[in-house]
Amino acid sequence: MQTVILASGPTLVRAAVTQVVERSGVLTVVGQAAEGAQLRDLLKADAGPDVILLDRAIRPQGISESSELVSAASAVARTLVFGALDAQEADVCLRAGATGVLAPDITAAQLTGAMETVLRGGLVVVLETAPAVTMNARRIVSSRAVPLLSRREREILTLLASGHEGSAVADVLSLSPLTVKTHIAKMLTKLGVRHRGQLITFAYENGIVVPGVTPVDPFVDQLAESS
Repeated sequence: MQTVILASGPTLVRAAVTQVVERSGVLTVVGQAAEGAQLRDLLKADAGPDVILLDRAIRPQGISESSELVSAASAVARTLVFGALDAQEADVCLRAGATGVLAPDITAAQLTGAMETVLRGGLVVVLETAPAVTMNARRIVSSRAVPLLSRREREILTLLASGHEGSAVADVLSLSPLTVKTHIAKMLTKLGVRHRGQLITFAYENGIVVPGVTPVDPFVDQLAESS
């Protein structure tokens, strides 16, 4: 049974999320925190969780403080932040080390699927929310940029968004690490973004990788055989 630490302010939210986790049959909540200080105490207690669910509602005010709390959690276990309002906030979380960022109005099934994905080594970004929020959210790039990517660039981006480091991508595709870096640099230029976290966000926002749908493992096997 894989274990979860849940950090969320409202008692009712913690109770509801705990039920979702326990009903998965493969996850159990081993610790709960209602504020940042309690979460830090749990992290120091060496509970050894497999994943940390972090509600943005308990995070301190200010980007630097928020980033610090996500970093502290990410140093202990894979961290899934839920309740993110826009792409800028998702970017901060990813740069701080989060392996998943979810919008406020996700379903129980989406939350369970996201946990399973990050536990398998993948990365999840779901920012499509209710229209009122989406209208105010800043999309990193337009979906019209997808056709600009070559087949090889899509392959590399899929692997990156599924949790593979650059060296692992090179091994899977039988490429040199320098070639992978060159492709990544070209994608950054084509999409007008500055770092890999934004590339990964783009992959999830534009359907290149869909949590629980994209067959990453068979995809990797197929690529390895055809290289």
